[in-house]
Amino acid sequence: MSIKNLKIRFNLDKEADKTAYDYLRSTDLSISREAIHTINEYLVLSEERKQENRFLNAVTATIQENLKALVPLLNLLSMTQAVQPTVQTVTVPQENNSQADENMMDFLKNF
Repeated sequence: MSIKNLKIRFNLDKEADKTAYDYLRSTDLSISREAIHTINEYLVLSEERKQENRFLNAVTATIQENLKALVPLLNLLSMTQAVQPTVQTVTVPQENNSQADENMMDFLKNF
């Protein structure tokens, strides 16, 4: 026989069971047809998600490999920056503190 029976029970005291039961009862299709359709749809989405995860893992691995190849170049770059002359710091004379405080308060009042 090619038809198989499957018994399912819903505990309506549990929210997940009640949600599933209400969904199956509200469908225009028979409960069996809707259950089959929903299970098959879930399986397709599950397979798509697995494929997406495999793709993301491949992309991540490729990026990591390329970043590892850049490490020697970054080390070389940091060594060349250490050899370059340093920039001199220029000090700017400050206003007296009370004038600077007033200017800061005026600036903050604009917000």
